[in-house]
Order: sequence, then structure tokens, then C-alpha cells
Amino acid sequence: MEQRIRMPKRRHGERDSRRAAAKKHRRGQRLYLVFDDWPWGYSIREVDCSTAAGGGTERRLPRPFIRLEAPRGFPLFFSAVGTRIVATHRRNPWDDDSVPDGFLPIVDVRSRGVTFGPGQVRHDLPIYLPVGGDGLFALDTITVRMLSFKPLWPPRLETESSADVMWAWRELSRAPFNRLEVTSYAVHPDDHTILVSTTRATFTFDADKLDTEDLVLVWTRLGEWSLPFSGRAYFVGCLDAFVGLSKDPATPGHLCSCSCELVATDDGPPAWKLGKEKLFSEDPAETHVGATLLYMGGSEFCLVQCVSVEDGNTSATQAQEDIEEEEAVSRRSLRCSHLYRLTTFSLSYNNGDMTTGETCHVRCYRVPKATTERFLRRADPVAFWL
Repeated sequence: MEQRIRMPKRRHGERDSRRAAAKKHRRGQRLYLVFDDWPWGYSIREVDCSTAAGGGTERRLPRPFIRLEAPRGFPLFFSAVGTRIVATHRRNPWDDDSVPDGFLPIVDVRSRGVTFGPGQVRHDLPIYLPVGGDGLFALDTITVRMLSFKPLWPPRLETESSADVMWAWRELSRAPFNRLEVTSYAVHPDDHTILVSTTRATFTFDADKLDTEDLVLVWTRLGEWSLPFSGRAYFVGCLDAFVGLSKDPATPGHLCSCSCELVATDDGPPAWKLGKEKLFSEDPAETHVGATLLYMGGSEFCLVQCVSVEDGNTSATQAQEDIEEEEAVSRRSLRCSHLYRLTTFSLSYNNGDMTTGETCHVRCYRVPKATTERFLRRADPVAFWL
């Protein structure tokens, strides 16, 4: 018997009102970049992507609007839900028994307020996904957890500490696969079904079942096939498809899409399409380090690519001064700096092919010099569209 996961149908008027509301909401959204360039931790910077693109020329990053104290070099411990950025770092990352100090800093990028969420939970190699607009799903090497951000959480200050209601991570049953084999993941447009692909199979989990107080997390295997994405993919309503970066080593920097109607079958993965354009930098002086794809709503995306550049060897910087003696060149140690290339674009179909058309705009920002190599190499850029 086939199991199908379908997008719920909406009336035409409802779709129009949702699109208008989403467009209005996007006007206030910004790009947020995290770096570990502070001696005691991390800085968060806000970038306005609505300004005119700079044709690839290098720009200065805005000043941080907040800094968080936490061990540097651990980008995986950042996540975001709604308008909030969450940091789940351990106090001592070198101690296997170390956990956060009883609380987690949660920064609301709208109000600029800071809330302290429940700590005492150790995460190792987490994959975070926002679910239902007010929940944070955490898939780790051994555990699966959920943290609610529903209104009235945390309980009001007048709530007695002995009350039954407590703000805490909810521990769920383990996933039927190895976290280290995960290749891609997404949230279905129903906003409560999570899709996870490994190197061997694809699974789903319905977060709505948690509202029925079902303490057992039931994973469903869709089939012995894997989605074509690398990392997180997003559902794009106007394309009626999931979109993400291609995981095929032969097509780095290309986007791909596949149908949102997924069927539990071993006949093979759903039909998918490869984007026409390569979005990664093709400058021979730039070496790819990592990339994060962000969905901005509608058909709009932002690709944040980190590249390493030999100092003075990029078209975005001033040419190096001539050095007369060849020996002086040989004695100099080559130093690499890093750039973030921000590419914003819109997707559409043209004669059945997925394309960005002529909508790509690129701007470059030099990564702060104090950012550690560990931070840049351990994970893709820490970037959120909120």
C-alpha cells in the first residue's frame, strides 16, 4: 500500500491572501551572519539584502548588533526559529560531560531582546529544523529532541517553580538511521512533516503526533532512495517543488528541484530537475569553502558562499604592489583571507527548465580577520533569513 505525503489544497482566495501576507512580512526580514570573531565568542551582524547589488565588489560588513559569549569554533550549535537565533554551545566543548550552564541564550532579532532557554542538554553534531513556526527539532548522533517556542513559553515569572508546566527539551525516540549518514533534510509544506534523506534511504516524521501526547516517535521509511539535495532544501510554492543545492559532485553550485508529492515506494526517487546555472564562484583565484542556501519567500533565494582567497590575488581587492626582488617573494608566507559571496536571485521555469534567468545579483564581504579557521572549515556559513 502506497503512502503519499501531499500538500494540503488551498482555495484561490486563501492562496492570494497568504502570498500578500508573506510578501508584507518579507519586507521586514534581513540576513543575519554569525562569526566567531570576538575573543570571548560570537558576533551577529544584520545585512540588508534589499539594497542595490555591488557587482561583486567587496563591501564592509555592518557592525555587530550583539555578541554572545560561548566557546569559539563551533558553528553547528546555532539555529533559528521565527525571529529568534538560538545558541546551544556547551560551556566546555572539550569535556564530554559538559553541558550548557542551565540556560541557552535566545536572541530576538526584531526586539533585540535576549531570552534564556532551557539548557542542561548536550548536543554533539545536531541538525536543527524549525517546525510549525514555534518548535525546534534537533536530530543528533544519539538523541532526537524538540523544544517548543509557543506563546507563554517560558512560563510567566509568577508561575511557581513546582508547577507541572516546565520549559524543557522534549526527548523523543531515536531515529532509525545513523546521523552521520544524513545527506539532506527539509520541512514539508504542511509545516509539520520532516523529511530526512541518508545515503541509503529517505524517512519522514510527523511532528503533529506530538500534540496527541504520543510519546513514541514513529519514523516512516519512504523508500531505499535519497533526495538529490545537499543539506537543507526548501519548499517553493510557486514552483510546487522542493529546491536545494545539488549533492552530485559533478554539478557543484547548481540547484535542483523535486516534486513535493512524495510516495512511499522502492521504485526510486521522485522526478527531479537540475538548474541551468552554476551559482558558485568561478573565479580561479577563489577556492570554495562552504555554502548555505536561504529561502527568502516567493521565488527568491540568497546563496551565501564562503571562499578563500590568497591575499592580494582577487579582482575584488586592490592589486598587489610590484616587488622587485624575486627572493623577497619566495620568503613571503602565503596568507589566505576569506570572503562571503552573497548571491540573491529568483527562480522560475523556462520551457520546463529551472533557471535564475538574469536575476542574479552578487555582493562580496570580507570575513572578519579574527574569525577562526575552525569556524569556517567545520561547517557551512552560519546565516539566517529572519
